[in-house]
This record gives sequence, structure tokens and C-alpha cells, in this order.
Amino acid sequence: MGSKQSKKELDKDTLDFLTKNTNFDKEAIKDWYTGFKKDCPSGELTPETFISMYSQVFPRGNAEQFSKHAFRTFDTDNSGTIDFTEFLLALHVTSEGSPQDKLRWAFRMYDVDGNGQIDMQEMKRVIQGVYQMLGSEDKGRAEEVFKKMDLDSDGFVTEKEFMEACSIDSDLMTLLSPNMSQ
Repeated sequence: MGSKQSKKELDKDTLDFLTKNTNFDKEAIKDWYTGFKKDCPSGELTPETFISMYSQVFPRGNAEQFSKHAFRTFDTDNSGTIDFTEFLLALHVTSEGSPQDKLRWAFRMYDVDGNGQIDMQEMKRVIQGVYQMLGSEDKGRAEEVFKKMDLDSDGFVTEKEFMEACSIDSDLMTLLSPNMSQ
């Protein structure tokens, strides 16, 4: 997924791939690339820069914990940085993707260890990060959300349970997947 680009120009293969796999046209992709290279001259977005960006968007809260989870989800090749392709694909899913795509992306963010299911500790970590970023307290919300989602009460939330719970509970969908509009 992540071809490390330190070139000045966006290569044709990457441009064609992003045109085919996002809702952005070639001009929009080139504009995004120009901005990305301005903010990340090396062609790679580091965790520190990513956290700094989120902190500017949410100045009243502490965005560090949430940013780490979002960064991990954007960094699909687990390289420790986000290249332009990963950045634009994530931007596409979070802004233009279908509700199902957004929920799958959100599930990956909550599945901290990447084992295909969410346990209570993972749910707490991410939800606490969301509340810290917004400058408020969790107040037991993670436990409440986990109980609603763990449909078979086995102590784990699968992607299927996550998707089902969010599809029948609009409050859950709003809390767990910002930018959801059906």
C-alpha cells in the first residue's frame, strides 16, 4: 500500500491508483499532494506531526491518545509513518466512504492489537482517547458501549457485532464513527 515517495512529483501509477480507488479527481489529488509535501517534505507523515495536527484541531483537550489510535489505523503498512497514498485512502474513507466503509475503518481503530476483535481494554483506551481529545471525561461510557456491542456476551466485539450494533443504534454510530452521515 505505502510506496515511499520522496519525489517532487506524484508518479503516474500512484495518481492512477488513487483516481481509481477514491472519489477524488486527478486535479484534487495533485492539490492534496502539494499540501502533503508542504507539510511533510520527506513524503512521510510522522506520529509526532500527526499528533501536533490533531492537537491544533482540538486545542481544549489532549489529542495524543486518540491520535495514536488514528495514526495506527492510517498506517496500513505498519511502517511507522503515513505516506501520501495511505493518507489519501484514509481521507477518502473517512470523508467520502460509505457508512460500512467508515464503520470498518472505525473497527480497525478500536481493534488496537489487530486480532479481529475488540476487548474491554481496547474499547476503554480508544473511548478515553476520544473524551480526552474533546476535553471531557469518559464517565463509564466505554463499559456501557461495550455491553451494547458484545451481542453474544463472550467478552469480545467482532467486526460483525460492531457493524450490527452501530447500524441499529444511531447514538453509538455517532460516538464511535465521527463524520457518519448516511
